[in-house]
Amino acid sequence: MENNFDPLEMAKSSKTFCIFPWIHQHVGTRGDVKPCCVYGYENKQQIGDLKQNSLEEIWNNEDTRNMRLQFLHGEQHKNCAMCNTRSTIGDQFYTIYNDRFFKNNKTIQDVVAATRPDGSLPEHKLYYIDVRFNNLCNLKCRTCGPYYSTSWVGDNRKLYPSEKHRIEDNGFQYAGKTEVHAFEEILPHLETAELIYFAGGEPLMQDDHYKILDRLIELGRTDVSLQYNTNFSNFKLKGYDDVLTYWKKFTRVDVNASLDGNHARGEYWRKGTDWPLVVENRKRLMEECSHVTFNISFALSWPNAHNLVEFHREWIELGLISPADIIINPVDTPPYYNLKNLPEWKKREIELLFLDQIEWLKKYPDQDPYISNTTHRYENAIRFMYTEFGRERNLHETLRMFSKITKKLDQIREEDFFTVYPEHENIRQYLIHNKLDDEFDY
Repeated sequence: MENNFDPLEMAKSSKTFCIFPWIHQHVGTRGDVKPCCVYGYENKQQIGDLKQNSLEEIWNNEDTRNMRLQFLHGEQHKNCAMCNTRSTIGDQFYTIYNDRFFKNNKTIQDVVAATRPDGSLPEHKLYYIDVRFNNLCNLKCRTCGPYYSTSWVGDNRKLYPSEKHRIEDNGFQYAGKTEVHAFEEILPHLETAELIYFAGGEPLMQDDHYKILDRLIELGRTDVSLQYNTNFSNFKLKGYDDVLTYWKKFTRVDVNASLDGNHARGEYWRKGTDWPLVVENRKRLMEECSHVTFNISFALSWPNAHNLVEFHREWIELGLISPADIIINPVDTPPYYNLKNLPEWKKREIELLFLDQIEWLKKYPDQDPYISNTTHRYENAIRFMYTEFGRERNLHETLRMFSKITKKLDQIREEDFFTVYPEHENIRQYLIHNKLDDEFDY
């Protein structure tokens, strides 16, 4: 090879290698194309725009080629801050996918081996598909916004009545030049796809999701792995069979239910949630699709930290999950929900809570061989909380913004945070004592 350029061996020895730019293009609800969904998370960077170029054109553009070369040479990419940061606690996202797609996958290794010295690839084939066709969603979660949820638009305009302060909220948004463009771009890749990830918006409300499943069935590709991030609120879309009817036809389906609390806390944090319906849906899934893998996908912020433990224990004791059926994802943004941006005494309170949960889980090891993964997730959350990178330098300004946003949203939604979360009365007193409980003034 030119100048002894051996991309496969370089990939195997690189400490920063990430398989994504060789197998994947993430498409966001506005058409933003990235190598993965967390690329440029803090500075909203992208490597292409589906409203301007095709996925094939973006596949070998300058940004994509340079990224491949950086990973092969063991260099960190500046827009991969989330993984770069989490490398200090051994919690990078890309290692999971390297193990799944690259480590023992001859097909994917051949793709990497075909990399040219300029970083380009001779073929455009996607093995991992993640297209957010639109932002249609029936919930308006506290950690979300109008970019991912149409239901957020009205509240966002009340929260930011002045357009100069308003986050993008153009109502219904779709990824391509037309509503069907993104779907058409993906169709040729269904032949090679090994994994298709559906998220949103809310994927179970989206027409394109069901059209993809219908097409896979026509192609005889029911061996494709389907993975979901869903609010788990609705199994039926008009014009299509119940989604459980579809899932019965596929060999591997992984459902990660975005549930960030239970009962009143779950309904507050993910506004629009009907908690009894969530429980009913979980029971239906267990009864009708026992082959489907289910996990709670918990977006961990400091407001719901206590409820994480309560929720986890309740569903274990009810038999709705095993102890390992939970994924804990500490949120980086908005910063005023980030575990890092708390007084040290509050961090210690949460740390002790999680350490107690780790001890409680130790009674299950004989029943669940994956219990160590669960305790590791709690340990990682503690480490994340104490890491300095990504922590706001001005703690009081961050808490002031929490107070402002929370007061205004509570007013808009006729709710009260500290009534729903009495475990944070000490934070309320801290806000008052330090004169941080300002009113929202936009």
